[in-house]
Amino acid sequence: RHFTEEKSNCTFLIDEAHNLVDRAREMFSGEIRKESFLELRRAIGHELPSVRKSIGRIHSWLVKAGKRFQKAENFLSEKEAPQDLYPLLRSFLRASERWLTLNLKVSFREKLLDLYFAVNGFIRVTERFDDSYVTCFEKLGKDLRLKLFCVNPSENMKQALCRCRSSVFFSATMIPAGYFLNLLGCGATASLLTLPSPFPEENLCVVVSNRISTLYRQRDHTKSDVASAIRMLVKQKKGNYLLFFPSYEYMMMVHDSFAVRVQEIETIFQTPGMSEEERERFLERFGKENPNTLVGFAVMGGVFGEGIDLFGDRLCGAVIVGVGLPGVCPERELIREYFDHHYHAGFEFSYMYPGLNRVLQAAGRVIRSERDRGAVLLIDKRFSTSRYRSLFPVTWHPFHVKDDQELQNVLKRFWKT
Repeated sequence: RHFTEEKSNCTFLIDEAHNLVDRAREMFSGEIRKESFLELRRAIGHELPSVRKSIGRIHSWLVKAGKRFQKAENFLSEKEAPQDLYPLLRSFLRASERWLTLNLKVSFREKLLDLYFAVNGFIRVTERFDDSYVTCFEKLGKDLRLKLFCVNPSENMKQALCRCRSSVFFSATMIPAGYFLNLLGCGATASLLTLPSPFPEENLCVVVSNRISTLYRQRDHTKSDVASAIRMLVKQKKGNYLLFFPSYEYMMMVHDSFAVRVQEIETIFQTPGMSEEERERFLERFGKENPNTLVGFAVMGGVFGEGIDLFGDRLCGAVIVGVGLPGVCPERELIREYFDHHYHAGFEFSYMYPGLNRVLQAAGRVIRSERDRGAVLLIDKRFSTSRYRSLFPVTWHPFHVKDDQELQNVLKRFWKT
């Protein structure tokens, strides 16, 4: 309701703003699927001829678009908007709206209403389409998804924020600031304020294991080195530890190697699609009353990577394996190409900066109060390079270790103080 007026006197306070870049991309994007129209056509049968006719024309357009795929291709992108589809979608909206206003209770009403809103949202996006958008076609089995993908949400964000008096974006991990100032549509009048951590810096021990590669092609060769470094960390002090990995596959690969080496330590691990009840049970295991060491394996950027508070003895250490890069996918590659062309920083905007925020969020689980003490182990050779070191929080004073013996020495000194 705050955006219905041209100018509001409100001030927006936007928490966890590091998530807003990807959220904005999705909010300002729109998509439709061929199967949604087919399901509705089957549901209405011959009861609504005008709606059925409009669906048939849309389906024919999508089928024709799908024929451009070669056998091996599942994704196509175009800089041009699908202008000739828009009249067909508007015809569907008009036909559907005439019937929906009658408010008749029939079995297919909800299905028609859902598709009506989806198409209406898609049409609204068409009005924003410019050179910051890309038209994407994706084959999903027999289905076809058409998406107007907002690659750069900055102009849309700028227009939205002009409707309020002011906005305050805040997060513990808005690094680097220039990346967020750019993509969140902040103008030249925006002010930047960086506040020091309220917690004692000496309570956090950050260690970088700078000789282990976690690159995909080398993971099978280095999994034992990763497991050995983790073993050295958890052996120095009894307590609870969370380990974060870039994927489930890699997580289980290291878990199996770790379990063979340290059979006396209990481990639990995150599974795909955990229910809320399963997530709560997972976190309940990290209780103060646990007298032994518990090691939890989780995925970076997942439900345990941010937004959880394990105070005091509930968590005494975390391990981040890899630099958190999002998985390569067609949409990420479109972001990379766009920002490479406009800013010569495609890899940074598409992969490096989003990955770094995952790392910082995961590391932030360790210190949640002024009394907490804990260790964070970063495992990846890239953490020792200047491009990553320059992005570390100023409160971090990392130790760089080349082997397990040096890691043990650093941790022993930290836990003795």
